[in-house]
Amino acid sequence: MKNYFEIFSLPVSANLDLEDLEQKYLNFQKEFHPDKSSSSDIEKSIAVNEAFDVLKNNLSRVSHILQLNGIDLEDDTKSPKVDYATLTEVLEICETIPEKNFEQIEILKKELNKKIKSLISQTILKIDEKKFLEAAQILIKAKYFEKTLQDLKKRK
Repeated sequence: MKNYFEIFSLPVSANLDLEDLEQKYLNFQKEFHPDKSSSSDIEKSIAVNEAFDVLKNNLSRVSHILQLNGIDLEDDTKSPKVDYATLTEVLEICETIPEKNFEQIEILKKELNKKIKSLISQTILKIDEKKFLEAAQILIKAKYFEKTLQDLKKRK
């Protein structure tokens, strides 16, 4: 497994200076962009782009930290199972969506954004405490809410 933090010479941390990350990314782009370098640098450019995409997003960054600690939320064999309460809560939200008007949907989007941010903060605290299984369970919930939010954004 690639450690995306190593690509940018950053410590493995849920709390990153995103401006510093972006500056390092831009510097790498100047050096390794396929239009400006040899074909042998294409793999490095791809790795830098992939790492930047993961690290710039709180949800994917903490998920990556869990992967580095043996918990891959994308792999059912390495991921804890979602708890029943989370499934029930998400299902209840989804069942109410067809009944909501545009304004209510917008309010729900804001509520989901707040929940996701809160859950990510809780995940970060658990990661800092090295309680990776607890962090994973919280992050699973955040991912379910994120999926629901993305589905709402796709609706017209």
